[in-house]
Amino acid sequence: MVSIVLVHGTGVRGAAYDGLVAQVTANLAGRVPELRVVRCPWGDAHGARLNAGGRSLPAEARPGSSPAPEEDAAEVSGWAVLEADPYAELRLLARDARTRGYTPTARTAVARTRAEVTALDGAALAGLLGAHGWEPADLDAARQVALDGLDLLPDEAAVDPEELRRAAARLLAAATVAHADTRWGPGGSPADGDALDALVAALLAHWGAPGGELGVVSTLTKPLWLPLARGFEHTASAVLRGNRLKQTTAGTPVIGDILRYQVRGEEVRAAVAAAVHSVPGPVVVLAHSLGGVASVDLLASQDLRDKVTALVTVGSQAPFFYELDALWSTRYGTPLPPTFPAWWNAFDPRDPLAYVGEDVFGADRVTDVRFHTRRPLLRAHSAYWGHRPFYAWLAGTVL
Repeated sequence: MVSIVLVHGTGVRGAAYDGLVAQVTANLAGRVPELRVVRCPWGDAHGARLNAGGRSLPAEARPGSSPAPEEDAAEVSGWAVLEADPYAELRLLARDARTRGYTPTARTAVARTRAEVTALDGAALAGLLGAHGWEPADLDAARQVALDGLDLLPDEAAVDPEELRRAAARLLAAATVAHADTRWGPGGSPADGDALDALVAALLAHWGAPGGELGVVSTLTKPLWLPLARGFEHTASAVLRGNRLKQTTAGTPVIGDILRYQVRGEEVRAAVAAAVHSVPGPVVVLAHSLGGVASVDLLASQDLRDKVTALVTVGSQAPFFYELDALWSTRYGTPLPPTFPAWWNAFDPRDPLAYVGEDVFGADRVTDVRFHTRRPLLRAHSAYWGHRPFYAWLAGTVL
């Protein structure tokens, strides 16, 4: 009799675990005749949940809350569009110009704006830039981005001169933030909407064109720009904000399990240990994702050589946690104890949540086994369970 303790990963509850047990059992039945799959559904008792029903969310994010005013939504989403594509508004201006044709009298608008952007010196606005966490070099880098964007408009494009100036100023502001983000790191530069408005106003004043509409949704392009802004807001920000409780509830078992394990991990490890001791004879621990982290922690902190003959982790983050020095049982640089069982670590290079262990733990302590499930990104993270070569390897090498 071969016993496998099946330890699931994040987000698995109830029927999902039952389905996983059935799938593993069915795929190994013909390969391992005398097989016992030992259940360890730790998520039901020790997984994360919104214990207060989501009361930690702002009131505006709960069902029945009032959406943000339309003008605010359009402005915020407009900046989001420029962040994703700094040329978005110039593309709309170019499209609008094509519908109206080209006129010789309009030549000066594009040429003048191009000259003003070319002559722009970040040092002239150093005080304003510094107050918002930016540097003159950020604006100087944004200048080239703006010049590239202006190339979308031929010199004879029939555009309103002041409208083009405002669009160029907003492009420069968005590109300045983007360049500053590379210095500030993943969190980005600490600038709010008022800072962006101030930079746009300062640029217009620097060009001798103070005043005017400084919002992202400008007068002439509003018929074209507003549907784009509304569309972006509806499909991204508004959806997340208006359904934040639903989204949080859906995401809690996945993200929450990881967070909860970091502070309540002893409960999950105890559940794995109980499953290991629940059957007679030796067992193989087969653990997916966060379940692999918990299993590594358990076997590194307890001597279970008499019970556990092998550990198989699948799409696990244990090597990543170890490299971060975030593995509960073992500080980075400390080797696994001699009591640790034979360990195989299955991974698919396309699985963004899978990590390899040989180069961090040592090839003498863990063996990485590569699989190609032919599934993209997060689909690959669970595709091991439907991958017949995985079961052929598991039965032939480990079991």
